[in-house]
Amino acid sequence: MNFKTTFIAMGAIGLGLALAGSVNASASTSYVSAKSGNFLIARKKVVLAKTKYKKAFTIPKDTVVQIHGVTTLKGKRIMYLDLDSLSYHLRKSYIGKSATTTRDIVMSKSNFKKVAVPQYLRYYSTQKSYPAGMALNATQNGDLFSGLKYPDASDESTAKAARIHVSSDGYLEYYANTAVFDATDSKPTTSVKVTKTVRPSGSGKTYLYSKQAVPSAIGNRVSSSGNAQYLTIIKRQYKTYTTTYASDHDKDETGSVQVSCGYLVNGTHYYMPTAIFFPQAN
Repeated sequence: MNFKTTFIAMGAIGLGLALAGSVNASASTSYVSAKSGNFLIARKKVVLAKTKYKKAFTIPKDTVVQIHGVTTLKGKRIMYLDLDSLSYHLRKSYIGKSATTTRDIVMSKSNFKKVAVPQYLRYYSTQKSYPAGMALNATQNGDLFSGLKYPDASDESTAKAARIHVSSDGYLEYYANTAVFDATDSKPTTSVKVTKTVRPSGSGKTYLYSKQAVPSAIGNRVSSSGNAQYLTIIKRQYKTYTTTYASDHDKDETGSVQVSCGYLVNGTHYYMPTAIFFPQAN
């Protein structure tokens, strides 16, 4: 091979390597860098077609979602969402179908953008987790139940309470009477879009405004016109309550401890299950 031929061959190899590097770089940067618990906003309408195992699902443009899990499938970065984190109008087609999560959603930058925790969800710690091996699992998901703390073991399976939930896409939802121990939400008594959020510094309060009416049990009308006519105030009390469960084999031995945080909503006590501790695992 003469010098000219060698030079051309080496140039071709170099160009090939450069192109390969460009392709790999493009692949690694074409997906949103995010993990479980983070929030994304849809840049455009994302439509998931119906499959043999999942119903069709649509995420409208500008919808905020919270990632429930992330993995890689066939070289693509994908996520799935907890249906209960979404408002009723998005998840209603799944109710009664025994589904608790969406199908796999590709986390492409053309479809999604990472955003900060929405103001309307900052009444609790959306990113809280504990290191593996602590025998302590974070359970907070924004659900507030009327009462002081999680029910005792004898009442857990039958306990019912009023419940407040704020969805990742910004809907304040109220359930007048719902099961505390329930995997899938039913239709809420009221579901209204949060139009404005105010969080006075150091107050522990989150002011949620809506144009649509909310039940007097959780809010009041503060204006006769505009987009902020109704107000619901969620106040975090920074108080912790525990419910102890006996182990299955010894009623005098502690099997687990349910931890709840106290809140006030329109003068009524509510609690949020925030963690479960397994002392025997230590």
